[in-house]
Amino acid sequence: MNGADSVDRPTSQGPAETPAETPRTWRVAALGILVGGTAVGLLAGHRKLGRAVPLITAGVALGCAVPVVVASRRPPITPEAAAAALDRADRKPTFSIVVGARNEAIVLRRLVFDVSRQDYRATTGTPLFELIVVDDRSIDGTAEIVRAAAIEAGIAEITRVVLRRGTGLPDGKAAALTSAQPDICNGDAVLVLDADARLEPSFLRRAAGYFAAGANAVTARRRILDADSGWLAGAQADEQTLDGELNRGRWAMGGCSEFRGNGIMIRRELLAAAGGWRAAALTEDIDLSSRIAVMSGERVAWALDAEVWEEPVRTVDRLWRQRLRWAEGAFRRAFEHGPAVVTSGRLPVGARLDFVAYVGQLAVPVVVAGAAVSAAISGRRRGFVSIVAGYLGVSALLGWDALRWDRGRDGGRLGYAERARRVLRVSVFNGLWLLVVPRALADLAFRRGPIRYEKMEHDGVGDPAAAFEADREPH
Repeated sequence: MNGADSVDRPTSQGPAETPAETPRTWRVAALGILVGGTAVGLLAGHRKLGRAVPLITAGVALGCAVPVVVASRRPPITPEAAAAALDRADRKPTFSIVVGARNEAIVLRRLVFDVSRQDYRATTGTPLFELIVVDDRSIDGTAEIVRAAAIEAGIAEITRVVLRRGTGLPDGKAAALTSAQPDICNGDAVLVLDADARLEPSFLRRAAGYFAAGANAVTARRRILDADSGWLAGAQADEQTLDGELNRGRWAMGGCSEFRGNGIMIRRELLAAAGGWRAAALTEDIDLSSRIAVMSGERVAWALDAEVWEEPVRTVDRLWRQRLRWAEGAFRRAFEHGPAVVTSGRLPVGARLDFVAYVGQLAVPVVVAGAAVSAAISGRRRGFVSIVAGYLGVSALLGWDALRWDRGRDGGRLGYAERARRVLRVSVFNGLWLLVVPRALADLAFRRGPIRYEKMEHDGVGDPAAAFEADREPH
């Protein structure tokens, strides 16, 4: 890819890079959801109304889940159609791969080599991609590791290191990405990866097919490295598969499907028109999803066959902190962009209703909390148990269906017993959100001062090479 600049580009704090405070209206809204959801949950212990609450919540959940399961089987762009579109394309789309990194020397070297092995090249062998790494105030030699690895891998001429330096800068991935706005990218599309990402050699070629088929925004399928290392890692792997089922179905239904942070792919012009990256976004993926939906009515395509592998969160305390950030980011996105999404004339009614339903399910854990209090006070536990069972049951339904994509070690379909075991595991794991969401709302309502971004630590363990050849047949 021509035009890449190998010179480091130091940056400092700009006017858009200010630590995020919480507007008072968002605090009030968070408190309102806490109080209102708890009040609804308290009705679960009422003698006469107690049956209505679990029936309503289960009915709404099933009403949303069943169409997703059906629609996920008919995506607007299949992997086969994407590959065919790329074969027919007169000009293949090029990529700018952007990685935000702070003290990630332990994992970046292997990502640089994965990028160098991409088979997405012109007939002359010229790469149809470039690599841009933002070194966000690292003190472990991240920039030097990237430079050395790029030279060794033979892609130094298409690799740039951007140095983000300064004092008082906001933390977080979104803030780091503000140093790699679309104006410094040369590719037709921008691909955002986490520093611990791993790619198979065909990743860019598979992803390019979706753009060739007409998509302007695409998200990769996220896979978990070392998923067999323990219960926690395996549960995260199945959770990502279940989440993919949701987004693939929402996309196929014409809903407001969304990016996922590791593997965001968007046309550079669309990203620029949406205002680029925002330092204040706690969850940059869904923030950008809503901005492009409002601006252009754009839906995010979900690429089943373009897989990004990443490390699992290894400990419960780190997982808790990560999920708190995700949950609070979801509410912040809803408060900031929700009104514009719901009233957007560029979105069809179905897409707006999908957004409302998806955001609305965030209130379920608060209802469960109220039902738990009601059960403890009244001694009538049937309503509480029914709501929890319905919540986990819907997770099980989606999980069972989504696991049709996975393969066993022998490359064959999962057996019924193995599938059932993993469905039970991911359903129990999803119960974590019943605790995380109320806590995130409380943080939103009562925290003072800027948000503190919790960086996830990586250990460099796990190699997806053995899994690349398994699970190849899309379903």
